[in-house]
Amino acid sequence: MPRAQIDVLIADIGGTNCRFQVWQLDTHFRPSRMVVEQFYPTKDYPRFQDALAELLKLDILSGDCRPKAAAFAVAGPVKNKRCVMTNLGWIIDAAEVEKEFGIPSTVLNDFEAVGYGVPVLTENDLLVLHDVPAEDKGPKVVLGPGTGLGEAMLFWDESTGGYKVHPSEGSHATFSPRGWKQRALQAHVEQERGHCSVERVACGDGLVRIYNFLRSDEPSQYPTDRMDRSKQVTPADVTISALDRSDPVAVEALDMFLSIVGAEAGHMALRSLASGGVYICGGIFPKVIERVKAGGVLEAFLWRASRFHDKVLKDIPLYVVTEEKIGLLGTREQAIRIAQDVVLEKTIAT
Repeated sequence: MPRAQIDVLIADIGGTNCRFQVWQLDTHFRPSRMVVEQFYPTKDYPRFQDALAELLKLDILSGDCRPKAAAFAVAGPVKNKRCVMTNLGWIIDAAEVEKEFGIPSTVLNDFEAVGYGVPVLTENDLLVLHDVPAEDKGPKVVLGPGTGLGEAMLFWDESTGGYKVHPSEGSHATFSPRGWKQRALQAHVEQERGHCSVERVACGDGLVRIYNFLRSDEPSQYPTDRMDRSKQVTPADVTISALDRSDPVAVEALDMFLSIVGAEAGHMALRSLASGGVYICGGIFPKVIERVKAGGVLEAFLWRASRFHDKVLKDIPLYVVTEEKIGLLGTREQAIRIAQDVVLEKTIAT
């Protein structure tokens, strides 16, 4: 007897919008088609449950088509499947969702969701920077320079037959500079902010911070119009000027930024012995892919001056993730796991 249709609900909850998707699963619990996608402005709903209730009013989600499991990715800290989004006044609590709507659920941090998306990426979703074999079930790490610098580690869990994601706050550790210019950058940031973490020089604002540092460093090297510190720039300004090579300061800033991220990828590889691969995601790298391919990222990652190049790093694959929706992929995987548990429990009960 064929099992009843299984649909899973996922959500990506940010400060401005709540994005819902419902996916139908095939008999092997793989997504076969997206049933519905809806965006709800968070300002229009006092509670998360109010937005969810609005979604579930849709006729296409009624009766047997009502989702059987759900996973919600949130831009904030999660504890015990619960997140308090103070900027919204929302509380996303898996237990409350199940109590109110009868849908078994989980809540995960948005970068944890990125981690769960890594194992389901295909070759088409990746740019290979270091082409060596990945070890089956070997540890993986993922880092994502964007608004901040997210980091997570993935370790194989035999009990579930899949990877378990372990979020990290490693990006807030102290930056480890290489060479005199990066040491000068570190001193510059320490003077400005008191502490130079990795994130402060390896995210979007970090790129601007590097650019501003270079504008103050040896100004005689650069055109005078680039030395005006009152001129505010954005990460997009720096990347555009670097890619079209209209600004030599921007070119150097972007290359230094990419080198710093590559070095941090190598550090993460060493910390977790990531024989399953290191994955760089986020919105910045795909936009500057030609500079990424130029080799600075890989050179910093391999760190041939280190004795651990031959011992460890030369055998670890390095990838850039080009799939922008990796977080949604990971959130869906978590919803699928819950759906499998629900079906298994019903099968045992009968």
